[in-house]
Amino acid sequence: MNFKRKNQDINLDKLVGKLQKEDLRYSNLCKGLKLVYWILIPIYTVLAVVIYFETKEIIDLVAGLLFVSSFLIFALIMGYFQKEYNSVDYSLPTLSMLKIAANRYKPFRPKSLWAFIAFFVMDAGFCLSSEYGEDMINRQGYVVALFLASITVGLILWYFKYKPLRDNALRLVAEIEGE
Repeated sequence: MNFKRKNQDINLDKLVGKLQKEDLRYSNLCKGLKLVYWILIPIYTVLAVVIYFETKEIIDLVAGLLFVSSFLIFALIMGYFQKEYNSVDYSLPTLSMLKIAANRYKPFRPKSLWAFIAFFVMDAGFCLSSEYGEDMINRQGYVVALFLASITVGLILWYFKYKPLRDNALRLVAEIEGE
């Protein structure tokens, strides 16, 4: 089925094929990252306890547990997104499926806020760790730079890879709705 708008020909079947491919790829990526985090959680838990027994500083234990908490949040987020991308229903009516797809490929979604929270929980672990001591100001500069660079790279990737999918889905929604 083809839809025409503003001299652009959008093939629904081709778009659905691309969405299915990207959904599968994203689901597999989330699955891999989830596995990594579930491996890191027990390792960092043991590491936090060992460091605590070496330093006898409760703050080091708290810092280690903040790291573990951030990994747990990331693992849960990846599990949620893996499930979401695995369970996409392409048999829904076209309009519903396209609206859901357009929402799924937004650059920022409320559920993604948890990733920001996890990042800052991890940063709090860095801040509290006695290992870094006086050099904290410089380290925070690196953390902020890393955070901003990550967002920038993510938005660039979204712009070139996922925005076209979202835009085509939104164009088809507008065409179907007669706008």
